[in-house]
Amino acid sequence: MLRDMDALTRTIKAALLYEDGATLDSVVVVPLIGGCPPGEIRVATTFAGALAYDVYELDDDEEFSSMPAYPYKATVPVTTADLTD
Repeated sequence: MLRDMDALTRTIKAALLYEDGATLDSVVVVPLIGGCPPGEIRVATTFAGALAYDVYELDDDEEFSSMPAYPYKATVPVTTADLTD
């Protein structure tokens, strides 16, 4: 059974890690998908003053303080072509 799982809301706490893969950036609450943590988490941010999102990818072999670990993967800028009306 997943630690820190909230069975009522079907959520779990996840540790977002900096690029080094060992230092905690933040802890977020994410929904379980089919009883499992999501493979990827995207968090809104800015990049060179523009809207972007940071991508964190699940590392199945790592845990951080008994939570699934998501090391930083990339920052992806959002362009106007990505926006919907």
